[in-house]
Amino acid sequence: MSKASRDKGQRGEREVCKLLEGHLGCAFKRNLMQTAEGGHDVLGLDGCAIEVKRCEKLALEKWWKQTVTQAKDVGLLPVLFFRRNSEDWTVAVPTFTLMNWITLPMDNHYALMSVTQFTQFYSQLKAKGGL
Repeated sequence: MSKASRDKGQRGEREVCKLLEGHLGCAFKRNLMQTAEGGHDVLGLDGCAIEVKRCEKLALEKWWKQTVTQAKDVGLLPVLFFRRNSEDWTVAVPTFTLMNWITLPMDNHYALMSVTQFTQFYSQLKAKGGL
């Protein structure tokens, strides 16, 4: 991975931390050990393993599999933030978190939403004890 690509990814992680702080009012930070330990990108959202992708070429299926694998390793809910240049952030969460039944494996089924929709969803899910 080139330095420019790494820098772009780190900027994306910082953007997501600031977005979440603005919406949820608490502190978030980049996981500086993610490269060495293979963990998720952002720390501070209880119950969630956040992966961040800032790329022009979308590879949603590949990114989702990575997000799910990392979340399963630590027993957390997979959450993927992604965006291309000049576009807003989009968030992917497992479909089963939007429903009252769990028949779809999280590996293959996800729902896309804006950051605002995600933070509202997360707040409601946490208030109901879903995390």
